[in-house]
Amino acid sequence: MNFFTLLAPFYDCFMAPLHKQQGRLLLDRLAPLDSRKVLDLGGGTGRLAALLAKAGADVWLLDSSAAMLKRARRVMPEKRALLGDAAALPFAENSFDVVMIVDALHHFRKQETVLKEVLRVLMPGGTLAVLDFDRKSAAVKVLTKIEQLVSEPALMLTARQLENLLAQNGFVKLETEQISAHQYLITGSKPLPSPIARGRKSDVGFV
Repeated sequence: MNFFTLLAPFYDCFMAPLHKQQGRLLLDRLAPLDSRKVLDLGGGTGRLAALLAKAGADVWLLDSSAAMLKRARRVMPEKRALLGDAAALPFAENSFDVVMIVDALHHFRKQETVLKEVLRVLMPGGTLAVLDFDRKSAAVKVLTKIEQLVSEPALMLTARQLENLLAQNGFVKLETEQISAHQYLITGSKPLPSPIARGRKSDVGFV
């Protein structure tokens, strides 16, 4: 039994205040959301995905924990909440307008591979939004130790480290916002192709 199997029954109660703050922030920074295809990567119990769906987004969620997905499927369509590996996304190229990774990047052992997969499934000009904990924070250093004790990767990055990682993996138009002493939001875009190569947006497909 892994960490998130144990945590799932308590996760929403424990994270409710933070999710409320994060939800307001994402709704504001990602607007307009109407009819945009959004992937919530590592989306857990689906609370943020459901909030974006209420704002008009066409939201999909992928998570590696069956226990968390069981709860996500209570608040969003079952076929939109998928079990899978963030390092091998089961979607075709150019499937999403937005990919968001909230409090999840530090759980991914293959962060660079995940970011390459995100770039692949984003539409040209599409947005990646990463909201995560800042390893410079004293409180986050304690959280890192706790997660490591339960065999989680706890691969916390500073905002500058993540900016560099995103740039190295092809993202452009990077913008960083320090949300609090403990969290930051970084957004970036998939580069647009040359005018000759530009084509229509695709529907969400599976590989």
